[in-house]
Amino acid sequence: MRRGLLHRRIVGVALGLALASAACSSAPPASDPRYRPTESVLEVAATLRLHIDDDTYRRQPARDFTGKNIYRASFSRLESLETSYASKFRSGYLQDVIWFAMARSAERMTEYELANKLYAKVATLDSELAQPAMRGSEISAELARAIVLEPKPEASPQQALDVYASRLAILDQLLPEVRGTHFEFIVREERERADHARARWFGARRRLDRSLDTTALQAYQQLVQNHPESKNRSRNLLELAGFYEELARDYVERCPAISLCFDSATFDEYTFSASRIYESVSQQDGSIEKIEAARKLEALIAFILRVYDDKLPARS
Repeated sequence: MRRGLLHRRIVGVALGLALASAACSSAPPASDPRYRPTESVLEVAATLRLHIDDDTYRRQPARDFTGKNIYRASFSRLESLETSYASKFRSGYLQDVIWFAMARSAERMTEYELANKLYAKVATLDSELAQPAMRGSEISAELARAIVLEPKPEASPQQALDVYASRLAILDQLLPEVRGTHFEFIVREERERADHARARWFGARRRLDRSLDTTALQAYQQLVQNHPESKNRSRNLLELAGFYEELARDYVERCPAISLCFDSATFDEYTFSASRIYESVSQQDGSIEKIEAARKLEALIAFILRVYDDKLPARS
C-alpha cells in the first residue's frame, strides 16, 4: 500500500517536473537588448551626432549595429518615439531635439523639403537649436529648389543643357557658403547627382537622335572627371565604360563586320576604351564593382572576338 502510494507520488512529481520543463522550453527566449525598441531620444540623438560630420561624398554612410543606414534608422526611430510617447512630448519636452535630429537625418536622405519643414518648426521654438535650425532651413530650401530642376520630356537638347546648368549654378553658389560644414558633403553629392542625371538624360536621348552621341559621351566623361574623389567613382567609371560598349554594339548593328562600311579603327576605339576602364575597375580590391567589371570585361572580349570572327572570310 505504502509502496503504491509512494510510486504514485514519484510519478506525479516527475510529471510535474516534465510539464514545467516543457513550459520553460516553449517560452520565447529573452531578446537581445541591442535589438529592443529604442526608448531614449538622447540615445538616438547621441548616435546620430557621432555621424553628422561624416564625409558621405567620399565614403559610404555609416551603419548601425543592425546593418541599417545610420541616418535612415535614426529618422525611423525618432519618428517611432514621437508617435509612441506622444503624450509625454506634448508638453514640449525634447521636442526641439527630436525635430532637429530628424531634420539632420532627412537631409542625408535627400528629403530636403521635409528637412526644411522640420528646421522651420525648431526655429519657432525658444531653444538653443533655433539659430542653427534657421540656417539649416535656408540651406535645405536651396537644395530642394535645385533637385526639382529636371528637363521636361519634350525638352530640346539645348533646353536640357540649360536646365542642368541652372541646377548646377544653384549648387555651385551654395558650395562656398557651406564649406567646412557637413552641408559641404551634401552639396557635393547633389552636384554629382546632377552630373549623373545629365549623362543619363543624353544617354537615353541619343537613341532618338544619333547626333547626340558626342554630347552624351562628354557628359559621362565629365561625370568621371568632375568627381575623382567620390565614393561612386568606380560606379561612374562602369557607366562610362558601359556607354563606350553601347556605342560599339550600336556601331556593329549599323555596320556589320562583314559590310564595307565597317571601320575597324572606329570599332577598336570604342572597345579599347571600354575594356581599359573595365580592367581598371576589376583591379580595385574591396570594391563591389570589381566583380561586375570583371564579368563585363569577359563579355566584351567575347563580343569583340565574335565581331572579328564574322569579319574573317568563311572557312572552307
